[in-house]
Amino acid sequence: TCESKATSQAKLKASSPAFRPSTSKLKQLSISDMPSSKSGASSSSKNISNSYSNSNSNSNKSKQLKIAPAFTPRQLLQKKGADPKPDEDGAWQTQDSPSKPHASAGTAAGDIASADKRYAEDDYFLKLPQASSQMPYMKPVGYFAIDEALRRVLTGEMRAESTVVESDLPFQIHNYCSLSPIENIDLYDASGSFSVQSIKAQSIVDGRHYRLHRINQPLSAPQVVLNAIDRWKAVQSPGVAQVHEAFTTRAFGDNSLVIVHDYKPLATSLKAKIIDSGVVVSEAFLWSLVLQLASALRAVHSAGLAVQLLSASTISISPTNRVYINLCGLADVLALSGGFNMNSAQQGDLHAIGRILGAIIGTSHENLISLQGQAQVVVPGAGFSVEFKELFSYLNRRLTPVIAIDDILRLAGSRVFAELDAVRRDADLLHDTLRLEMANGRLVRLLCKMNFVTERAENNMDPEWSETGDRYLIKLFRDYVFHLVNESGKPVADMAHVVGNLNKLDAGSDEKVMLMSRDEKSCLVVSYREIKRCVEDAYKELVAPTKGKAWQ
Repeated sequence: TCESKATSQAKLKASSPAFRPSTSKLKQLSISDMPSSKSGASSSSKNISNSYSNSNSNSNKSKQLKIAPAFTPRQLLQKKGADPKPDEDGAWQTQDSPSKPHASAGTAAGDIASADKRYAEDDYFLKLPQASSQMPYMKPVGYFAIDEALRRVLTGEMRAESTVVESDLPFQIHNYCSLSPIENIDLYDASGSFSVQSIKAQSIVDGRHYRLHRINQPLSAPQVVLNAIDRWKAVQSPGVAQVHEAFTTRAFGDNSLVIVHDYKPLATSLKAKIIDSGVVVSEAFLWSLVLQLASALRAVHSAGLAVQLLSASTISISPTNRVYINLCGLADVLALSGGFNMNSAQQGDLHAIGRILGAIIGTSHENLISLQGQAQVVVPGAGFSVEFKELFSYLNRRLTPVIAIDDILRLAGSRVFAELDAVRRDADLLHDTLRLEMANGRLVRLLCKMNFVTERAENNMDPEWSETGDRYLIKLFRDYVFHLVNESGKPVADMAHVVGNLNKLDAGSDEKVMLMSRDEKSCLVVSYREIKRCVEDAYKELVAPTKGKAWQ
């Protein structure tokens, strides 16, 4: 009888091991057969009458049912077994990468490949299936996904920010806590050499991470010298690590001077990444390096300032080969530039670019020339273009004693447009990624509504509310999405299945899906549109104002 059916359905065994079709146990079931509340099933649920037809062979009918295919996850379209890897320039490239990062070192791929191994250790990467599961009518998986190379870099940056290395540093200084050492930088000037300690710290004011540069240098007039940092706060350039403040502290057991700059996750010094490791770089990378440094120095010189300590040790480079000038303002704070000429200091910054290029290409014996009775001289070899050789001679003052940024751009020629194109491709990649991720919160809202309704102990003093009517259908759909098992009874944690079905539910697709009860004796065929209506109606009923006397 219908009453016995309703009673048996209300007492479904939650411990049943599987939720998969079993043609030998199927029986005819419609929405009206689902367990109803004391006041009867809702009228809206009766309108959903997608059930098996009144046929003598239910098993034959079940074979004709088309179960909704799992939606392919948000992953880049790649060949089976192929992983994203750096290209010949060491930059991350994948099958569907719409843009290419800045030109990079030719053999620097090893560093990024090791980072690839670290970044891949997350559930997002490990659970995604190959593109071979694509159906012909489906869009490429790369269409729905964040660029894999970009995702790995961002994942590494977040891990770098949250990682704190154990050390003997104080826990907090000034407004910064969670201090973690990064590196020690050795600098040289007219007065000799000194060392700067680079530290990562988190601000207790805004929660952001900053890079602190500490030097053991007592100041004769601290307040007057520290005021010199205010001019650097106004320098805004993508190639300059923003200067925020400077202060003195005794937290390290001495009179330490600390300058606070922006923290660039995963960025390492140019000296450590290329020069010390002996990496042979491409000419395209060198042109990109020169143009980025020239752009940053242009912003600094326009503000009437000079870096004065520009070297391979004070330049940071990111995994995508973005270049940043660090330690800006250190020479001003230390008063090392007393009585200096600004024009001479700015010329020294431009000449420093030539010295950096010489240190990079000087790691190869092909670019070294030995003269009788003289030290070896760095000269670009036959593998470099005529334009680069002219630029190298110009920056090292072999053509003229005066260097100008406009002349650097003239010598770069069409390579300036190549750099602009790379920047625009990166901007397009970020824009497309933001567009894809803009509405990702809709699935979270949908999950919240479903979980507000399912397995609720009671509503309006009705303990069977979540097990009757439309709410029972939502429970079956929840089991279909999250509680699947394979043929051997092992739980299936398939992100493609989850994301695909939630997207179809959110869109209200007319595609039908077969839902199975926990005892595997009954099933229900409904569309995603009908399930969505059940979710919305149940949620509205749940949040609606309570009528009558409130529960005491």
